[in-house]
Amino acid sequence: MKISRFNVKRCLILITVLFCSLTLWSKPASSTVKLEGEFKATEACEAFQSFRNETNPGNVNLIPDTNYTVIGKNKDEASHYLLKIDEATPSERWVAVECGELIVDSTPPSKSGEEYVLAVSWQPSFCETKPTKPECESETEESFQASNLVLHGLWPQPRNNIYCSVSDEIRELDESRQWSKLPPIDLSQETRDALAIKMPGYASDLHLHEWYKHGTCYGATPEEYYQESLLLLEQVNDSGIRDLFVSKIDQLLSNNEIRNGFDQDFGTQAGEKVNVSCSRDIDEDQATLVLELKINLKGEIDSDTEIEELIQQAGINDAGCSVGEVDRAGVNEA
Repeated sequence: MKISRFNVKRCLILITVLFCSLTLWSKPASSTVKLEGEFKATEACEAFQSFRNETNPGNVNLIPDTNYTVIGKNKDEASHYLLKIDEATPSERWVAVECGELIVDSTPPSKSGEEYVLAVSWQPSFCETKPTKPECESETEESFQASNLVLHGLWPQPRNNIYCSVSDEIRELDESRQWSKLPPIDLSQETRDALAIKMPGYASDLHLHEWYKHGTCYGATPEEYYQESLLLLEQVNDSGIRDLFVSKIDQLLSNNEIRNGFDQDFGTQAGEKVNVSCSRDIDEDQATLVLELKINLKGEIDSDTEIEELIQQAGINDAGCSVGEVDRAGVNEA
């Protein structure tokens, strides 16, 4: 039988379309939110390849009292979890959240060998851009922040290592900046008093935001997290870096000067681990202000850790802003 070129071409098109359709059909949605843990089934629910289309190749159902590996969820406030079901083909299946219980490992990570970023701020520059913040309205030239770097946060890395074992409700409050509504954390009066001075954002509940977003992934209690963060801040302020900032008030300061200062105080190539962040003044002159240092750290942090060791073990950081002004405290205009 003779087959025309038209029919051959038509068959090839149909085969291509069918192949693409099957390929797309077999893959989970690209919008899947990654999630790790286990799912203990309580009901014999269907396990869908596509819960929207209710497709279930092989008519697979969950087995009650059986644990399945969780791969992801369909959105932050999930209606379905993506499970790995080895006996199913394909093995990745969606099930409704009410079909069982999500079990997430709540054990905090070990601090040994971890990587961090210590973020310390020059508060007068921050207050020049946010003059109505409570911590800025009370700023004076005699305050601690007028002549010292202050604590922004200590951030376990990588950057997506955040909100460990934090409920969706708390995360939503934090991300919407409703920090005053976050649950209180257990801190000694001594630590609270220290944070009120050395972390001026404490007046705006920054300490709650930093704990829930970053501290929960630190592998310690809130008390340990902040005591050790303050220890690292103190070592930066006890170095020539603080003196460098003070000597440059109302003047320009370059990232080369800052990085060279780290080399002198914390060892060769320490400056390569420091990123300099700047911000624009809200005044008409739109001056560039040195706002923050982000210092790469690596290693175990405890009550007597030398920051120089952590810096030396850390990876190289981007230099960031090339030059900016070091603002003076107590002269902000709303």
